[in-house]
Amino acid sequence: MRFLLASAFLIAFATAGTAADVVNFASDVAPILNKYCVGCHNADESEGGLRLDDHAGLIAGGDTGLAVTAGASRSSRMLLMATGKLEPRMPPAGEPGPTEQEIELITNWIDQGAIGTEGAVPIKMTIRTPPIAPAKLSKRPVTAIAITADASRRAVARFGSVEIQTGDGTPIAEIRDLPGKVHSLQFDRDGKRILVASGLSGAYGRAAIYHVEDAKLETELLGHRDILYSAIFSPDEKWVATAGYDRVIKLWDPHTGIEVRELTGHNGAIYDLAFSPDSKVLVSACADATLKVWNVQSGERLDTLSQGEGEVMAVEVTADGKTIIACGADHRLRAWHLKSSDSPEVNPLVATRFVDESPLLGLALSSDSTRVAVLCQSGSVKLFDTSTWNQVAMLKPVRDTGTDILFNDATHSLLISLMNGRIENRELPRPNQLEGKLKAPLTPIYMDLGDLTVREESAGTSLPRGASVRGVISSPGEVDEYTWYAAEGEVWAIDADPTPTSPIDPIITILNVRGDPVLRTRLHAIRESYYTFRGKDSSQTNDFRLFHGQDMNLDDYLYSAGEVTRLWKHPRGPDSGFDTYPGEGKRWTYFGTSGTTHALGEPAYVVRPLADDETPVSNGLPVFDIYYQNDDDPMRIAGHSSRLRFTAPSAGLFKVRVTDTRGEGGANYDYNLKVRAAAPGFRASLTALKGPIFKGTGREFTVSVDRMDGFEGPVKFTLNGLPQSVTSNSPIIIEAGQRSAVGTLWVPARIDAEEAKLWNGEINATVVASANVLGRHVERVAGQLKQLKLAEDPAVIPSLHPLKHDVPENEAWLLQVRRGETVSARVRVRRQAGFTNEVSFGKEDSGRNASHGVYIDNIGLNGLLVLADDEEREFFLTADAIAEPGRRSFFLTTNTNGGVTTHPIVVEVLP
Repeated sequence: MRFLLASAFLIAFATAGTAADVVNFASDVAPILNKYCVGCHNADESEGGLRLDDHAGLIAGGDTGLAVTAGASRSSRMLLMATGKLEPRMPPAGEPGPTEQEIELITNWIDQGAIGTEGAVPIKMTIRTPPIAPAKLSKRPVTAIAITADASRRAVARFGSVEIQTGDGTPIAEIRDLPGKVHSLQFDRDGKRILVASGLSGAYGRAAIYHVEDAKLETELLGHRDILYSAIFSPDEKWVATAGYDRVIKLWDPHTGIEVRELTGHNGAIYDLAFSPDSKVLVSACADATLKVWNVQSGERLDTLSQGEGEVMAVEVTADGKTIIACGADHRLRAWHLKSSDSPEVNPLVATRFVDESPLLGLALSSDSTRVAVLCQSGSVKLFDTSTWNQVAMLKPVRDTGTDILFNDATHSLLISLMNGRIENRELPRPNQLEGKLKAPLTPIYMDLGDLTVREESAGTSLPRGASVRGVISSPGEVDEYTWYAAEGEVWAIDADPTPTSPIDPIITILNVRGDPVLRTRLHAIRESYYTFRGKDSSQTNDFRLFHGQDMNLDDYLYSAGEVTRLWKHPRGPDSGFDTYPGEGKRWTYFGTSGTTHALGEPAYVVRPLADDETPVSNGLPVFDIYYQNDDDPMRIAGHSSRLRFTAPSAGLFKVRVTDTRGEGGANYDYNLKVRAAAPGFRASLTALKGPIFKGTGREFTVSVDRMDGFEGPVKFTLNGLPQSVTSNSPIIIEAGQRSAVGTLWVPARIDAEEAKLWNGEINATVVASANVLGRHVERVAGQLKQLKLAEDPAVIPSLHPLKHDVPENEAWLLQVRRGETVSARVRVRRQAGFTNEVSFGKEDSGRNASHGVYIDNIGLNGLLVLADDEEREFFLTADAIAEPGRRSFFLTTNTNGGVTTHPIVVEVLP
């Protein structure tokens, strides 16, 4: 509307006295439009559908038609509105309008044909604001700082100027008369030039390259429509990238000052930029809560990282080019694996850490990329280790709002610029200081105490080392306590079971001799969340929907309401949640905690255990004390009975307290208590085949272990007694900490006559489980696969093949996938004549016997499916960052004929 007003004024006061003079749009008309009209009629805000910030938009007109009639100023709508001959009048009452001389220029330009120009339209260099004198400051704020690679020079920016200094702060030169606030500084590789990002808010952005020694201007980069927040050299110095409030990224040739490319797509101010070390990729951090990854050469957007919940204020790329690091207003530091370089690809989130209760203003990356320093609005300065993404130090807070932060390798310190005009130095802790002098963890001592001594409750409360006691909670609220001696590091197992007819639900607690609960561990929260969609009962393992679940990783410990569980499988889409350990049956708990119910909206935290005497660094999240106490068996083997594994923190007397968890009691509330030496081990089992083995296919079975007294190691299952015609994936390995694995018995479509005779008799295969337990080889017979039979003519014969070529159906070919990446392969089905149905291979569990953290991805709601009449389907196999490197057998199972399998292949997870 202001544009229309401006135009109207121009006509109303036009004179013919200068009509003969040629009026130039770029030099004469555009400045007038910028002054009065462009504020409301521009690319971002085009009132009435009219743009006046370029000639094409002006000539095109707006929603009500043409604004300018070339050659006829008296019939041009914008001039009619400016003279009040056409409503609404423009500019509105009280708004300044063009002078008579300015109107005369525009009128003559229209009458001369409203011709455009081949030259560039001048940049709007001023804004119309009332003059407001600034408050007197004792020191002008420092808005940005930079330092050369050898730390011999540094630069300090204040409003309108940049001072070049020696490494110790001695002034060398000063860049003056900059148009406004300086938001970023960067030296080139040699430290001889400096790149300055500034501009005038609401008018234009300016980047400029100056010589360091004399502050002489070398190149000026103009083209942004608002102030710049970031300007950086590419590592090879072939590019300069600039970005700011106008939401646009521009790539420039720093030698010529020519704009080469413009990158658009953000929906907010762009606060920071970072190049990859090879200069192929640019990453932008934006107020729209996203980062975008760009290919520099083509300008193609390769990925959008949208995990943030607030403005992203700062971004860096590590020196090896493998990781993007960013922080912002949502209080979190995040890291992504940078995979997209030449083509679009998902860059997976690696880590998220809650840093501070205040917004995060900036970050700095050490030259070797091993440390990240984060500057918080609260003044806190926190140091993180990039190998673990754990906070390793909290430095002395700064005394005012910080504006910039960087590493000074020469002094092993951080430089932090402040709004109070100061630059503060924070010495970094040395590696040996970070490691600290933590007490070495206790060496566990496992014992063989022989048979337990059987005692009655009436025999007293003092127990021998290794005892079984029968007691009773004879009245509500009663508590029984028993004392025994344990040496430092000894590992004990405490069991409390109801007698067969007892209604007691026992809960046990370990106390010291003073009667205080014994601390087992402390858990420091590193991410906060809460339950969404629905709550959870005390045993459910699946569909844990958690706020900001994309920031969580497999094997993370999850604390809520005193229970600690562990994340086992990622959600399979927006309408699903995490699975927790063990991924089947009832939910496991950790650190002796017991399963409990969780309400919708209940707080939950990702936590990490602290060492015994480790001081938790402050990150604004709580530390939870976990004591030796248990209500229900954490492994869910013993149901509601109590199980505790206790490692004595010191030598002395300890007490075990027994009561009913509900506070009930009575003459029949009997229990059996055992205080025994822990005996880590396992109990192995297997499932039977679900039918005969069809020739050309396989049939799967499952092997499982119950883990006892803290045994966490891998368990190997070996099959004995199989005919030579059978291919199995023996030995089958249950990985450390896992509950089960899947095997298959596969038979070729054709077997010779001698081998066929063997199948006429009874074939039983013995399955033996073995493991290393405390340095001993422990072997158990898991059972038998009994009465194996063959069958003919399956509905389909499924097989696995590489993506680009076919292999024989019985080939155990190798498929390799790196951790954090996804690869493709094909599943093919050879159909029996007349069978045209769709063939399902399952949903989230379709990848059979895959390593923990390796799964079939992108399956949608229907799972892995070969459609009716189709013969094959491409599928995607992803290896999570936590997957253990190594080789493992892998196959698929169909839903036909009760479940037939492919021949197993080998999947190798690479580091």
